[in-house]
Amino acid sequence: MSETPAVPLLDTVDPGIGRRAALAEAALIFEAIRRNGVRLAFAPQPDPDVSIVIVARDARHLLALTLFRLCASQALAGVTFEVVLVDNASAPETRALYPHLDGVTLIENDTNTGFGPACNAGAARARGRFILFLNPDVDLLPGALAAMVATFRDHAGAGIVGARLVFPGGVLQESGAGFRDDAQLTHPHGRGKADPFAPEHAATRDVGYVSGAVLMIERALFESLGGFDPLFAPAYFEDTDLCLRCHQAGRRVIVQPRATAIHYENATSARREEVEALLDRNRARFLDRHRASLFAQGPQPRGGGLLDHDPWRLRVLYVDDRVPHLDLGAGLPRANAILNAMAGLGYAVTFFPNYEADPEEARRYRDLDERIEIGYASGDDGFARLIAERRDHYDVLWVSRPHNILFVTQALHAAGLDPRGFVRSKVIFDSEALFALRDFVTEAATAGSATAADLAWQAERETRLFGLADAVVCVSPAEARVLARYSACNATVLGHALARPEAPTPGFSGRSGFVFVGALAREGQPNVDSLDWFFDNVWPLVRAALPEAVLTIVGGIAPEIRERYAQQAGVQVTGRVPLTEPYLDAARVFLAPTRFAAGIPHKVHEAVARGLPCVVTPILADQVGWADGAGFLVRDWRDPRPFAEALVVLHQDPALWDAVRDEGSRKIAADCDADAFAGAIRALCEAQVVA
Repeated sequence: MSETPAVPLLDTVDPGIGRRAALAEAALIFEAIRRNGVRLAFAPQPDPDVSIVIVARDARHLLALTLFRLCASQALAGVTFEVVLVDNASAPETRALYPHLDGVTLIENDTNTGFGPACNAGAARARGRFILFLNPDVDLLPGALAAMVATFRDHAGAGIVGARLVFPGGVLQESGAGFRDDAQLTHPHGRGKADPFAPEHAATRDVGYVSGAVLMIERALFESLGGFDPLFAPAYFEDTDLCLRCHQAGRRVIVQPRATAIHYENATSARREEVEALLDRNRARFLDRHRASLFAQGPQPRGGGLLDHDPWRLRVLYVDDRVPHLDLGAGLPRANAILNAMAGLGYAVTFFPNYEADPEEARRYRDLDERIEIGYASGDDGFARLIAERRDHYDVLWVSRPHNILFVTQALHAAGLDPRGFVRSKVIFDSEALFALRDFVTEAATAGSATAADLAWQAERETRLFGLADAVVCVSPAEARVLARYSACNATVLGHALARPEAPTPGFSGRSGFVFVGALAREGQPNVDSLDWFFDNVWPLVRAALPEAVLTIVGGIAPEIRERYAQQAGVQVTGRVPLTEPYLDAARVFLAPTRFAAGIPHKVHEAVARGLPCVVTPILADQVGWADGAGFLVRDWRDPRPFAEALVVLHQDPALWDAVRDEGSRKIAADCDADAFAGAIRALCEAQVVA
């Protein structure tokens, strides 16, 4: 997607200007090292994780910068590494740097053997499990080494991992690369893009090849492939050839954007005409070897897309209000689980946030799989561009919430398309939380009655487009019944998936107090309404029975609401927290006094999964579908005293507490199994559509 954030994260400069500034800095570093007698001392590593192999041919200033940055960041690398430096007959000015190096394995060639053969010589001296081939004009940014190593652990079959390369000044050089059957043949992804954080270049993905400027490979694989082929000496296409041979060996080539590097590019190149001659010669040699495997079999990348090397992957476009994080509520934790399950199934997933997205990558990916492409929130214009750029690119369109379904269908209509004309296979609409049902319950709770005719009118209005989908999903049996009554569709219930804690959570004696979890951003929201009612009617009764009782409120909260609740006796307000688990593990009882809501309460599932019994209202019990005593006690909000008594007895009675907890654990295992959840998503996305 070509969307840009409303406020650019980076004020980039022209790469040429950036490079000149970097060269000046590099010259200053080189002179400072020599004049001040500084030694670049790399700590000895008896058993390094990574062997960094650098081939140098002059370019003394940038080589000094590269080695200085590596040495200075060694303690922060997150993995252990050694440095193997191969000098390819550099001039004396460059070799004058070498006496200032400690802990570096130095190989000095009498003649320029070429990039590939010199890399092979360095690799022969490597001791690490992984080899990182690093150009002498690269500045690895914090965490890059550890992120690349982790990719081999986290992505089965990874054979080669590359980095996101950025020109000095911030313009993107490339984030992986692919092939096209044209005169250029090789196409770096995103080259020249002013936004290095562009969503399509922020996701971890399989690519055709990665640049040899920053290329990590398992040493055993490198040796089995015979290293870089000297056919391509002195330079160019040896890295591309190695990546193709990696693919042919059944291993994956992956670009890892969490590993970012500033690449000054062509620091050691010969004259441009000599470079072009070598490129033309080696491109022909590469094509002679690989044309059949590249272009003579299998489908070509669809929709003009070159970002993903695997043309067989199922491609999904998922649309929802905002980037779905676990700490946001409002059905977004369920969307988080769906997206992560899709990535786990191997789907190529693009997430389009219609209204709001975290501008920073670290926030965007804090609890979402790094393989998911997460777009900027760009509304009408951004979605119109996506339609124009990626028609016939996606296999599945998954749209969550009725208002987004309307938005998507209108945008497609404006482009002369309907949903089935935009994607190749399946259209799935997710009702998530029907406003009709929520409004009906809200009216009944606040006014004392509600009109069935109003429910019917609004439900039919919300679901009028559902017939355009191949499948409709909803969050609970209660919503499935509403859809069956008011919409011409057969809805599939897709609730929540929860991973059970790996370690046992505390028992009764290891906990105390009460906890509430939920977003409290605006007056009138269900969570705010429920706590207002609770403090007016229930909390005084609980405090009368348990004078030392403490209630912790966890979740994003508006300042005026925080001030109101913090004045209550025995109440602690944390605001938004990175993880809710410590608070769920510390409390003895979870309370959910919801009077009106739609969807399914993820927070109740999460609490029960952590071994924390709850007290809930009938509306939540109906949404979850469990009986009283299974994970929670059910008490009607219309009678505050029994609600308070349930909180007190659950806090005081270990036998009751254990019984409720144990039955809830059995229910969670049955209803929120992650494998069954993923299987349901696979059945929805991959089932054959018969017109």
